[in-house]
Amino acid sequence: MFPRKSNKQNKLKRLLLKILNVYAYEKETLNVINPYYKNQKGNFVILNDKSFNFTRGYLELKREIKKLDIFFRYAPQVNLWNSSKGWKRIVPDITKEELIYVSLISLKESLLYFLKKNKIDVTLHLISDNSNYKFDNSLLRLLKNRYFETNIHKSKIPGNRGSYLECCDQAEKAEDLIFFIEDDYLFEKKCFDETLTTYSRISTIFNKDIIACPTDYSFYYDSLYETSLLIGKEYKWRLVSETLLTFLLSKEIFNKHKNFIRLVGEKINEPFEKPLHELYKKETCIAPVNSLSYHISRSVPAISENWEDVWNKYYCMYLNFNTNQQ
Repeated sequence: MFPRKSNKQNKLKRLLLKILNVYAYEKETLNVINPYYKNQKGNFVILNDKSFNFTRGYLELKREIKKLDIFFRYAPQVNLWNSSKGWKRIVPDITKEELIYVSLISLKESLLYFLKKNKIDVTLHLISDNSNYKFDNSLLRLLKNRYFETNIHKSKIPGNRGSYLECCDQAEKAEDLIFFIEDDYLFEKKCFDETLTTYSRISTIFNKDIIACPTDYSFYYDSLYETSLLIGKEYKWRLVSETLLTFLLSKEIFNKHKNFIRLVGEKINEPFEKPLHELYKKETCIAPVNSLSYHISRSVPAISENWEDVWNKYYCMYLNFNTNQQ
């Protein structure tokens, strides 16, 4: 047998459980096991309330999520095939506008899946980089719903760094969680549900706010990566020390490292996200094992074989939307 760390036990509690003939507690940890909870089977999380895991029992979620501000920056005039590094898009023969439409449809569907079960205040901020009135209004029609608010901000400085800095400027008005999103990410239906509930759970366990990235990038598997596995809602998550520019953080972390976060847009870095990698040495960042979102840019968008099905589903929804607009 491997030696195990012993936990200090409450002898009085153990005696009381024995007298009352209660068997739904694990003897060593005194955690609840296999409870009857509204006929709920398996692990579960109730946002801003509690989570239950069969191996660890109940966890009161002290890190409540009050509001979510999403900053989706998009540049419809960018040529997908004009890349100095010769990257090939994994989905050929699409325009940048089509990519933005499909990405936003997947984002909307994932948000609605979450918000129909959970009541929190969500605002989607579209950060427009060199867009036009017709396209912007088409996006607003696409996103119209009764569960979250959508608005548009024009980037004051054109280009990738300028639109990122506009996200930072607008994030100054955020109240709680901030989600920076690029315009070439595809989202699984359960992305927001898993990411937000896991954020609350892991932040509660660590007793501090964290940063979360929804993508299991292929480059995580290219080196001897020092990490730890964590239990989320349905996925396992791990500690990471690098991401691209789609990530979730709290207003507290944003305020604490504001100048550092803005360096991504204020300075030419190699790689582009280098200041964020330095930030992850100071703050905990996690990513799912198997992706909740896919970067539709490089030859391998993420570690998953499911992304093509997700793309085809939402591309068909885009075609229907486009037909109805004409």
